[in-house]
Amino acid sequence: MALLDEVIMCTFQQSVYYLTKTLYSTLPALLDSNPFTAGAELPGPGAELGAMPPGLRPTLSVFQAALELTNQCELHPDLVSQTFGYLFFFSNASLLNSLMERGQGRPFYQWSRAVQIRTNLDLVLDWLQGAGLGDIATEFFRKLSMAVNLLCVPRTSLLKLPHNDYRPSTRFSHQASWSSLRTEHPTLTPAQLHHLLSHYQLGPGRGPPSAWDPAPAEREAVDTGDIFESFSSHPPLILPLGSSRLRLSGPVTDDALHRELRRLRRLLWDLEQQELPANYRHGPPVATPP
Repeated sequence: MALLDEVIMCTFQQSVYYLTKTLYSTLPALLDSNPFTAGAELPGPGAELGAMPPGLRPTLSVFQAALELTNQCELHPDLVSQTFGYLFFFSNASLLNSLMERGQGRPFYQWSRAVQIRTNLDLVLDWLQGAGLGDIATEFFRKLSMAVNLLCVPRTSLLKLPHNDYRPSTRFSHQASWSSLRTEHPTLTPAQLHHLLSHYQLGPGRGPPSAWDPAPAEREAVDTGDIFESFSSHPPLILPLGSSRLRLSGPVTDDALHRELRRLRRLLWDLEQQELPANYRHGPPVATPP
């Protein structure tokens, strides 16, 4: 049983490694692509993959292929949930880190851009909801959603013109404060919130107002905190304790399972041979009876 646990853990790690490796190359389109293409209508909930905007299809294709594979392999429901929890955790961290990085030194935090990202994210969440993964996705994309929500707030909602006072020095009255923004965006760390506010595009030559300065009690957290998400804080894999289809205490009499094991053995052997120089390769493994 200990060896079987190790095999399952290794299989999970290798599976999510290659899935996240593929996602890493597809996810940037969620930040870059414009879903409001000319003459096209946004798809509604439950739309097919082909109806989604082109920039979202590669990422959703990875999720769809993974979901189909778990169904074909009759993976335990608990392991399905944990697999997608890990994929969504990676996607959230990767996208949030890219969002933080792109705001440094260039005008990326603009309302129009944020609306496009928010729309892309909503379309992805709607599609995942239709695939039965909505609750998991909502949980793990929460921090990215909150960061994008902040960037979607128009500057006129953060800054308002005072009444009966049009002097240039007091032209704008600040509607939002650091404390109110911290309350409204609790999943963002002080360093992340400060980074977003510091690079929020308020207009040419206009910097962030003093009301957005961090509270003295949080200044150290802002100065020393990391604006990037760690990939090492992923949720652990917990093996299910019941509802398994195999009775490990009894004999396995299903010939279909033995055929799948032989097929898997040949697949692993082929992959191993491809990594070896030609003079080290051997013949295929001999099939043994069950």
